Amino acid sequence: MTDERESITAREEQEVKIPLRWPEKVDLPTIYANHLFISHAGHEFFLIFGEVTPPVWTEVTPERLRELESIEIKPVAKIAISPEAMPAIAKAIQENVEKFLAKKAKGEQGKEVE
Repeated sequence: MTDERESITAREEQEVKIPLRWPEKVDLPTIYANHLFISHAGHEFFLIFGEVTPPVWTEVTPERLRELESIEIKPVAKIAISPEAMPAIAKAIQENVEKFLAKKAKGEQGKEVE
């Protein structure tokens, strides 16, 4: 039993933890997306972000809307994520949405009702 404990201690001493950090400036284009398709295949999750732009018409009529079979979503980015990272990403998104909604609700409470 002592040998096993010594072996575990030796492995822990050899483990080196290097912190990760984001750079202060990120030179990436900002891409607008208002739709998301999530799938998983093999050993990855795939997040495909898309943008829907409604048709540009000078006059919208019920007849014209009925003629419209569908509106195409334009894919703008595809991201593959490991299954190990996906739960942490999902949690971070949920926490940020909750903070955003709480901040928005707090701001709306301060506005006068017209």
